[in-house]
Amino acid sequence: MKISILKTFLMVVEEKSLTRAAEALYLTQPAVSKHIKMLEKHFSTRLFHRQGQKITLTEGGEILYLKAKRILKEWENTEQSISELSSTVGGVLRIGASTIPGEYLLPYLLGSFKKEYPDVEIKLEVADTLEVVRKILAEEIHLGVVGAWIERKKLMAKNFADDELVLIMHPQHPLAKEEKVSPSALVKESFIWREKGSGTRRVVEEKLQKVGIAVDNITPVLELGSTQAIITAVEAGLGISFVSFWAARRDEALKRIAVKKLDGFLLKRKLYYLYPKEQYLPRAAIELLSFSEKLDIPSLIQF
Repeated sequence: MKISILKTFLMVVEEKSLTRAAEALYLTQPAVSKHIKMLEKHFSTRLFHRQGQKITLTEGGEILYLKAKRILKEWENTEQSISELSSTVGGVLRIGASTIPGEYLLPYLLGSFKKEYPDVEIKLEVADTLEVVRKILAEEIHLGVVGAWIERKKLMAKNFADDELVLIMHPQHPLAKEEKVSPSALVKESFIWREKGSGTRRVVEEKLQKVGIAVDNITPVLELGSTQAIITAVEAGLGISFVSFWAARRDEALKRIAVKKLDGFLLKRKLYYLYPKEQYLPRAAIELLSFSEKLDIPSLIQF
């Protein structure tokens, strides 16, 4: 049984479509169908229920899916271990990142890293902090980069970069005239929140509570799943919000939003690398951690 056939099966399951799986694998749909038929013939069982365009796993398909994921992970680790016997750093490096590091910082770092280590295949997924933690613990990714430290016995944390959360509003908003905004003024405003599970939201809630601002007293008008969606909503005058300095600076420079700090305290935080304490780390992951230490990450970022 070829590893490529198992990869095809997993892609069909994850994409829930033969057509989308074919596009993702750069294969024709007949080739994907042939791989599935070969598996069904090998195991003498149907792997999918087909109802029009919808496909779901049979009981046998469920078993194969779980086993195939483990087989491919072991195969990937084996390839990684053997490749590390050579002087060339290569293999697949899987990274999960929350929105701020994943969309605004990591692409610049990974671009520089790729120039130094061209044989490393980098796969970056962007999700909220809790999902990144889940993926590390499930051994679906090697490293995570997040905006809030979440205590887990099986995880290690290492500083990635510094960040500051800033208050943003429409340029014509009354608070935009203030040099600094009083925290007590927030309770009177329409507020746009990130979704629960977001590192940004977690940090803002903790910081506000420390200065006596109960989050329950802040009026939410929207809860959005991405930083850019929040910036766009603020630009449209729908409310105010907190976002990372890294995310706000371009729109501030274009005068689409106004950026303010709170009077009396700073919303500074650390962005962290997360990785498992005991799980095998590929050489590429170790090299990236070392590579990051040598760089001033903010200096890489371009407007």
